[in-house]
Amino acid sequence: MAKRTLIKGAQIVTMDEKLGDFASADILVEDGAIVAVGPSLAAPDAETIDAANMIALPGIVDAHTCLWQTVLRGSVPDLWAGTYGSKLLPWRRGYTAEDNYNSAYVGAYEALSYGTTTIVDYCHNIHGPGYADASIKALKESGIRHLFEHSFMTPPGDTFKTLDERLAEGKRVYETFHDPKNLTSIGFGVDSIGSPDIPRQLAFARSYKAPSCIHVNEPGTVDKLNAEGLLGPDFTVVHGNLLSNVELEMMAKAHMPICFTPTADVNGTPADVVRRAMDRGIDVVFGCDIPCSIATDTLGQLRIMFNLQGFLDGAIERSFSTVLGRRPPLRPGMPLLKPRKLIEIATIIAARVLGLDDKIGSLTPGKRADIVLIDKGPFGSSIEPDACAHVLLQTSPRDIDTVMVDGKIRMKGGALQDFDPARAASMVRESRQRIVG
Repeated sequence: MAKRTLIKGAQIVTMDEKLGDFASADILVEDGAIVAVGPSLAAPDAETIDAANMIALPGIVDAHTCLWQTVLRGSVPDLWAGTYGSKLLPWRRGYTAEDNYNSAYVGAYEALSYGTTTIVDYCHNIHGPGYADASIKALKESGIRHLFEHSFMTPPGDTFKTLDERLAEGKRVYETFHDPKNLTSIGFGVDSIGSPDIPRQLAFARSYKAPSCIHVNEPGTVDKLNAEGLLGPDFTVVHGNLLSNVELEMMAKAHMPICFTPTADVNGTPADVVRRAMDRGIDVVFGCDIPCSIATDTLGQLRIMFNLQGFLDGAIERSFSTVLGRRPPLRPGMPLLKPRKLIEIATIIAARVLGLDDKIGSLTPGKRADIVLIDKGPFGSSIEPDACAHVLLQTSPRDIDTVMVDGKIRMKGGALQDFDPARAASMVRESRQRIVG
């Protein structure tokens, strides 16, 4: 018989423009798919979840995270000091494939606990055969939906002697693991600007119609890529703090998205690129990026972005107009990021950027059942019936009650399913002993 789950009585944010939202309604899930959304659904044979005091959202998408760093949690608390490059990245030399597994396993479960149902795991820690396999095995075991981005960036201790060998490994990984009907998708990360190998790497990714990305931390990068005819909607810029407006216009013309990672991209760095990009019609998505510095908590990063952009918007208005009082007057586009927009970015927009919006991103019947239930909490729901504002501004990770991925419950009653904390702690200890000593 088909496995059916009925979520009863939730306040629902569907992120489906035609379907709209519901003050109180039900969601019927069958064989991993959303079958129906609406009031008073009947499914007497279904397992029932009482969600009367909860908000139901599409699963949250983390659009860029390097899970291989999870076992080195907290090793780079201060990004201003430059130790990410001087200390963290050289530690890659000590990694075994088992350490990739341990990191991805613990990090994926951590992400699930924060309501993230899809994660883009950017792995620039692939030293040789077996490293990507180990990361993907862990992601599969956790039950999180994942886009594993196989990076062509060369870590210290790399055993691939030539680009041809690295591309051959990418081909093997893609053809072995890419499974769009299930939870695993494969993409690629190209070298940073200055590498002569970027055109071949990108052509390789495009031969599979796979998404790819590039880290952009220097001015002029997009201008150079554009001169070589390499821009496109399948090629995401990560960070991009120093992009010029001219470069952003090139990206807009090519429908090329940006992934901004709030904590990593605001510590001592210019952070105005989000508005400049969105004003030009560029899709901007968000990721956690570096577990060595922060928890893999995408909703937490959205909260940071809400406050940061509000500050920047006020500074802009004070620079170009006469402002009386503490805050500028409202006008179209000011402020840029309201709570609903941020949740929209982390669900349907991120799904579209990743090419997964036919499967996830909204609670649309026919899509896969990636759903998060967030308890409104013991202190009362919000007076205003804005569910997105309540989630972003009135809740915390303790209020994430249920996380469902592809119809399977991965967290219930605030407790991760099939997760052994003692085993996870042991995995972290063992990896640290090998890597750090």
